[in-house]
Amino acid sequence: MTRIHGGYIARRTKFGSSFRRSLTQQKIRALVSADRDRHKKKRHFRGLWITRINAGIREIKLFYSYSKWIHDLYKRQVLMNRKMLSQMALFHSQYLSLISNEITYSGLI
Repeated sequence: MTRIHGGYIARRTKFGSSFRRSLTQQKIRALVSADRDRHKKKRHFRGLWITRINAGIREIKLFYSYSKWIHDLYKRQVLMNRKMLSQMALFHSQYLSLISNEITYSGLI
């Protein structure tokens, strides 16, 4: 009778437990990485929006910094998020100009 060298059942019992353990560790690591990178993506986009708004403000030739401009927006209760403002700065700079004129001239009265 010939001897069978480690078939399916032998391999399953020999490598099964460590293989299963490494799979669960990989799943946990993937979940941790996904959570971390989801928050990193939000930070990255916020920085991109701020850069676009700042470039749009300087293109209009306003003598404002980004922080002062945003502060005046909130002071005048113009509630627009940074994503919308960056889209305006990128595609419709005339609307960004109208908003900034409203902010600057309404403060003088």
